[in-house]
Amino acid sequence: MFFKNQNDKPLLTIIAAYQLIMVVLLLLYFTKVENSFLWLLFHGAVFAFLWWDRSQYLNRIKKWSVIVLIPLNFTELHYLVHTVHPVDYDTLLIQLDRMLFGTDPTIWMEQFTNPYLTEFLQYIYATFYFLPIGLGVILAKKQRENDLNFVFFQIVFGFYLSYLGYFILPAIGPRFTLDHLQSFPLTGVWLAQDIQHLLNTLENSQRDAFPSGHTAMTLLTLFYAHKYHHPYFYFMLPVTGLMLLATVYLRYHYVVDVLGGIILFVFIILLGSWLYHFLAEKE
Repeated sequence: MFFKNQNDKPLLTIIAAYQLIMVVLLLLYFTKVENSFLWLLFHGAVFAFLWWDRSQYLNRIKKWSVIVLIPLNFTELHYLVHTVHPVDYDTLLIQLDRMLFGTDPTIWMEQFTNPYLTEFLQYIYATFYFLPIGLGVILAKKQRENDLNFVFFQIVFGFYLSYLGYFILPAIGPRFTLDHLQSFPLTGVWLAQDIQHLLNTLENSQRDAFPSGHTAMTLLTLFYAHKYHHPYFYFMLPVTGLMLLATVYLRYHYVVDVLGGIILFVFIILLGSWLYHFLAEKE
């Protein structure tokens, strides 16, 4: 796959490769996927946008387009994941949690539940998508283009790997499967319920529990903040710890989802760096 802008080539290649995988799945399950034709048009538009290089303005914003593309690709999973793999693996994930901890961690954490803590952790959880963007903005302002290209590649690569992981082990998470065992619903003080409702609406019944993208992407941001901008790293350090806590406390994830996110993070660091340089050097 060839892109004339050598600086953006690895990132644009990985974006195009993911779109191609989705196109193949849409064609294979065309009659079963809701709005399949519209999603094919969407991917066609993305391909055209990536390859069109006659506009300097478009070339400048291509890397930043992932801020819009990633959520749209995530939305598409609602229509594809359960069609391609119509089995939920929550029972397996619950069993693994119980094997490791002897109980359901979300049930055990009820003893620490507090409306103010719930409110605070819900805010932390909701910031997840903006944390890597913040690092990107810092690198852009410092005109560290090469570092920005690499970080964006790793983040996007991580998102897409987590999305593909949902096809392997679809699961809806403990907020649905273990709700009947919880003694009480989580309640905040001011906006927590509104944020929960907004996230539920945006996710639209996703099978996105395993691996935990919140874990992997936040750890990636922390890792590259340490490498490229220490002040942001010191900001990210407590946020990362709170994010990992929030995933289970707020009942979005099983602990094994978090462990899966940590493994994914390590995999991205090791494979992504090699892949980036391979794609950058490939003619």
